[in-house]
Amino acid sequence: MRKRPGIVSGPPGVRRGAAWLLLAAASTGYAAEGASLPTPAEQWKHALVAFGVSLLIGWVLARLLPFLWRFVFLPLAAHTPTTLDKRILDRSLRPAQFAVQVIAVHIGTRLTAEGLPVVTGHPAWPIYTGVLYVLQVLVLTSVAYAVARGVADWYAEEFAAKTASRLDDQFVVLFNKVAKFIFFFIALTIIFSHFNIQVAGLLATAGVASLAVAFAAQETLANMIAGLVLMVDRPFVAGDRIQMPNGQMGDVIEIGLRSTKILAFDNTIITVPNSDIAKSQIVNFSAPDPRVKIRTTLGVAYGSDMRRVKAILLEIMQAHPDVMKDPAPVVFFTEFAESSLNVLYVCWVADYRERFRIQDELNMAIKDRFEAEGVSIPFPQRDVHIRYHAAPEAGGDPARKS
Repeated sequence: MRKRPGIVSGPPGVRRGAAWLLLAAASTGYAAEGASLPTPAEQWKHALVAFGVSLLIGWVLARLLPFLWRFVFLPLAAHTPTTLDKRILDRSLRPAQFAVQVIAVHIGTRLTAEGLPVVTGHPAWPIYTGVLYVLQVLVLTSVAYAVARGVADWYAEEFAAKTASRLDDQFVVLFNKVAKFIFFFIALTIIFSHFNIQVAGLLATAGVASLAVAFAAQETLANMIAGLVLMVDRPFVAGDRIQMPNGQMGDVIEIGLRSTKILAFDNTIITVPNSDIAKSQIVNFSAPDPRVKIRTTLGVAYGSDMRRVKAILLEIMQAHPDVMKDPAPVVFFTEFAESSLNVLYVCWVADYRERFRIQDELNMAIKDRFEAEGVSIPFPQRDVHIRYHAAPEAGGDPARKS
């Protein structure tokens, strides 16, 4: 090998290695200055050395990244008020290592091989650069997806884990799957565009396929979207007692991505699609607090002393230990009905789960007290009066009975 200006002196092995690196880095300069290029064999040697050196540098940098994460980035993240950055760093370390290796090879290749026409003119060069481009797109997409998963992990830890519903956890799993599909679909589109492959047909096919899937799974998608709405709006949570429009009542035991499960009072599970719940009027007895109002209409016979009736009802409610003193119980004379004088008595209890027991005890005490006081509770009745008219004389109108 003939000497060239700029080659450092030293032992033969060091001199040759330095010559390869310097000549590879300065090959573009040789071409620009009009100097003679290395021989084809030397160009291939320089290209292989540059590839090996860049691969080695990438490997070393990838091995240094965990130390950089552990001693620089993670300590900085520990001083921030949120754990979001820590979750992103945890997820992105391994994809970042692959990205550093691929990018190092790409930079080393570009800096050296561009000035070596024998290498860049070889038929395998476009294949090599194409594979390198694909790897870069994939590793950068992996880094972006890792960041998205870090955000999902942060949400699962900070919010989903603190709720009794499993809907948040299912949403995180669904988000990870959808995000993975979207990111790598975008990566595939970028790769196709780089190689001048028409993606319009692919996008049209994907659109038609998604439309077909949407029609086929219309009910499922509607329930899933309604589940997400329930998660955001939170009209009720697991453990709440609710009443549906059809009168069914029970305790919510699970809010899923497709349906909500309710435990009825007869120990049966009612499974309701989320789309039906989202568009219905739901009564939540647990919100805004466990207190519940008991409202009952009661009829007494005409002729009863209504002031005495109201006083009896107030005494019974005020004497019950589980009836709240604030708000105080009240009684209203509300209606002159066909068969009775109606009163409405209202009281509050501290826990909706005790409503039926307390109402039963109040009704029993009212019945006993009314019987002792001589107050009667009438049942609907109607008096029918039959009147007969005398028969008309002969030749007159036929007899009529009313």
